[in-house]
Amino acid sequence: MRKILYILPLLVILIANPGCKKFLNVEPVTSLSGNNFWKTSKDAEDFTKDVYRLFRASTMSSIMLAMGDYRNGPGKATSVNPKRYDLDYLAVNNMKKLLAADATRTRPDYNASLEWYQARARYDLIPDWKPFYKTIQAANILYKEVDRIQDPAFSEANRKQYKGEAVFMRCLSYFFLVRLFSDVPYYTNAYNQEPLPRTDMVTVLKNCIADLDKVKNDLPWTYKDPANRAVRAMRGSAIALMMHMNMWCAGFDQANTNSYYRAVDDLGKEIENIGEAEQGAYTLLPIEQTYLVMFGRSQEGLFEIQLSNNSGEVSGDRRYKFSNGVAHLPFLTSTDRLQSEFAFKSDYMKKIFPETVADRRKNVWFDIADIYDETGKAIIYKFFNRAAPTQGDDDNPIIFRYADVLLLHAEALAELGEDGPAEILLNRIRARAGADLFPANPGEGKIKDAIYYERCKELLGEGHYFYDLVRTRKIMNPTYCYSPLSFSAFISKAWTWPISSTALANNPYMTLNSYWQ
Repeated sequence: MRKILYILPLLVILIANPGCKKFLNVEPVTSLSGNNFWKTSKDAEDFTKDVYRLFRASTMSSIMLAMGDYRNGPGKATSVNPKRYDLDYLAVNNMKKLLAADATRTRPDYNASLEWYQARARYDLIPDWKPFYKTIQAANILYKEVDRIQDPAFSEANRKQYKGEAVFMRCLSYFFLVRLFSDVPYYTNAYNQEPLPRTDMVTVLKNCIADLDKVKNDLPWTYKDPANRAVRAMRGSAIALMMHMNMWCAGFDQANTNSYYRAVDDLGKEIENIGEAEQGAYTLLPIEQTYLVMFGRSQEGLFEIQLSNNSGEVSGDRRYKFSNGVAHLPFLTSTDRLQSEFAFKSDYMKKIFPETVADRRKNVWFDIADIYDETGKAIIYKFFNRAAPTQGDDDNPIIFRYADVLLLHAEALAELGEDGPAEILLNRIRARAGADLFPANPGEGKIKDAIYYERCKELLGEGHYFYDLVRTRKIMNPTYCYSPLSFSAFISKAWTWPISSTALANNPYMTLNSYWQ
């Protein structure tokens, strides 16, 4: 309690922004530049923990993370009462209707509960990018001010690690901003006071990749204290983020795609060849134990948001998580639902998990009897410990894990025409799942498709589906996307989220996303 009371006034000063009108005009924080802070290693630790807390608040105060599996996706709201019409709007990319609950009153199937679900999912918070910029501001301050600590117990390695964590959290925030809004204001100085225009998103990501490359080796491969594993930035966290950023750049800077794929290949080799050997840092767990991955801090985790009933650090609301929408009574004891709110369409599930093809994930992650049901009877067990006497959705939201980067590496190799090494990586995931190795059957298609659908299977419910569609441009192809965008809509950035008009306040250089005006 004393620790909380100590840090709270500091944070009030740090994030104070009267009227929220100057989200980029950050006044110098005098209490952090005087002699009453940045004296000891404890100061650095306390401030760093709050950078992570600010990121949790940015991501867990709305349905933002779960949205990656709903938007333009192969799912639908079930008939559970009250029905989640908002999920159906996401599935067809109807953001205007999603954000304007009153418009639904003209629908013949209007249900008064929709407004309640709108508020429940807090879609209204997503267009406001200020929470991410508060995280960026805090990370920039940490990077600058940690140099002032002269505590003899504070080693140079400690200093470099904290600076590495600051850079990682800043870059991770920019990665989320880019995927949501495309071009965004970019700065790295600790006390920015200038209104800024939006910077091209590829430039933002390339700057972040360069910054991460300078500090990633100052981060540990893993932590001696398992309580910090994956919930604090590790070298594998930075590598995973750099791989994702390069793959995103490859999708939008098509004149230089091979250079980005080659960078992913180099990073993949680094994390696979060294990360696995270094203190046994990273590995694929047996498929029967993957619920341990979802609960957090496992050797497969690379970065996740700490969200545990036992940690006392719960942020946001558990109902925003994907796992809450795909389970029901009697298994999920934290709800009174008799059906899941959301279900994947039967034809999609049969496509990625064919009925006649062996795959242990079908048995371990799903109620096998109902895996193809789309009425809400099915339960996705992936995020739950089925052996526990009572169930709640106590899983850590996963941002990056080892299986994800193996498949990214395989994808980059396939794009470079190196099918053999790509196949080896793909089959590591399949072998862990007890699935037939590629090529499993003549009708499976080429390896690029096999890797794409393997990501759909392996990362289901982890928020990657929509963003994989966007960065690969498959979102324009009805073969892959259930609600495809036209080329003109894609170029006009219909894949972005609307930006709040508050971003225009006191900033003559700011523009909004024109598609949503």
